[in-house]
Amino acid sequence: MCAMRPSHSRSFPIAAERQAVPEARRLVLAVVRGWDLQLTSETLEELALLCSEIIANAVRHTTGPSTVTVLWTGSRLRVEVTDTAPGLPAPRGCTLNAESGRGLMLIAAIATDWGTTPTPTGKAVWFEMTPTAATAAEENGAGPYQAGAGKPMATAHPAAVREAAPETYGAGRLR
Repeated sequence: MCAMRPSHSRSFPIAAERQAVPEARRLVLAVVRGWDLQLTSETLEELALLCSEIIANAVRHTTGPSTVTVLWTGSRLRVEVTDTAPGLPAPRGCTLNAESGRGLMLIAAIATDWGTTPTPTGKAVWFEMTPTAATAAEENGAGPYQAGAGKPMATAHPAAVREAAPETYGAGRLR
């Protein structure tokens, strides 16, 4: 069961350019797969969607580099993006057909919890998921973010991922 696994944390920088979004999303998924949490295909698809939204917001609304931190607490998966823009985001009241402005709305609808925190150099925006462990059938399947039979999963280059400093997370944020 994934909830019994010990905690893990990884961080990596992302450039303030649109083409950095898919690569950062792939790195998050590679980190999570590397922890062997045995997550369902649905959980991995939701994680990919939420990562795309939170990372794209940081890239779109800041001119400096950002940092993505992925944390497994033993029961929750947390993705936090820090950037250099000081303003805290808030969900917009937009329509379902809007072409932009729905990212935080999606995060609020899918994530277990999410929030923003001012930092000395800008802000952090984060979301948490309480995943469900994959069944044996799903583990053997070839979902969109799983390896197929005989095919290795993509992994992050070791230099692209580093251990996160333990002081990155303040007390009391996780429920």
